[in-house]
Amino acid sequence: MPILVILMNWKLRLVLLFARLRKPIEPNALQDVDALRRQAEGAARLGSFLFDKKLPIRFVADIPAGNVPVRIYRHWDAPDQQIIVYYHGGGFVFYGLDSHDYVCRRLCLMNRCLVVSVDYRLAPEHTFPAAHEDAFSALQWVREHIQNHGGNPDRIILMGDSAGGNLAACMAHKCKKERIPVLAQVLVYPWIDGKLENPSIVRNGKGYLLTREAMLWFQQQYTPRKEDQCHPLVSPCYEDDFSGLAPSFILTAELDPLRDDGYNYYQQLQVGGTHVVYREYPGLMHGFFNLPYVHPLALQAYHDIRDFLNSLQHP
Repeated sequence: MPILVILMNWKLRLVLLFARLRKPIEPNALQDVDALRRQAEGAARLGSFLFDKKLPIRFVADIPAGNVPVRIYRHWDAPDQQIIVYYHGGGFVFYGLDSHDYVCRRLCLMNRCLVVSVDYRLAPEHTFPAAHEDAFSALQWVREHIQNHGGNPDRIILMGDSAGGNLAACMAHKCKKERIPVLAQVLVYPWIDGKLENPSIVRNGKGYLLTREAMLWFQQQYTPRKEDQCHPLVSPCYEDDFSGLAPSFILTAELDPLRDDGYNYYQQLQVGGTHVVYREYPGLMHGFFNLPYVHPLALQAYHDIRDFLNSLQHP
């Protein structure tokens, strides 16, 4: 057992024990994706039950954003609220509106804003660029219709975790190119680099919930064509211009295979002249954002996001 696991609090050790008791994804075997999704959703529900709390929101509604299902969270009736457009994680294969419901509720309350959670199409049924197309379609719908729900379409925050962090980062580039105003992007342990060769992929690729083997399997489901895997539209680190992007906050976990993805992208944005803040959460692993009561630093991440967004309004 790695010494860092021994030093973890009992809640983190319990999460890792549960993960070890479940059957891992075996990328060389035929997979029943529906069964894996049910297993993942069940684990997400258990994690929320043990290490989160469902916060009450006055208005929650599932509606179609064109052809893309979304869930809107609104707690206040004030007009011109800022909007978090949230893209859930899950390797482009797992999860949806329910798995990140508690996350979106907390973001709504802590930031006094609207949250629009996007239920994009999943692989392997829908490969690249399906999720990215849905991400932008939902964003366009928000731009056109969110005023009907009390939101200001010029105060959009792009946000997501893991694969959803990838979508948020890619949408930030697309919005820059299409001159769509974005207030900020918040990337929670984002998947940025399709090479999957950063040192943290190996260093943290076993024993800390998300594995290197799982990452490779997810990649094969969404980008089965190797030539797509490092295309800038799905691996934003291969864009050629990092200037003029929305102010950015990148959060990573010390024990995450994707730790280097987030840190390297932070450096690219910084060199490109984009205002960017980076924070790494020591002793935490991939998925902590869905488990805010698993460790004090996991909940602190939500406060750090709130402070970052407030700093943009009151520099």
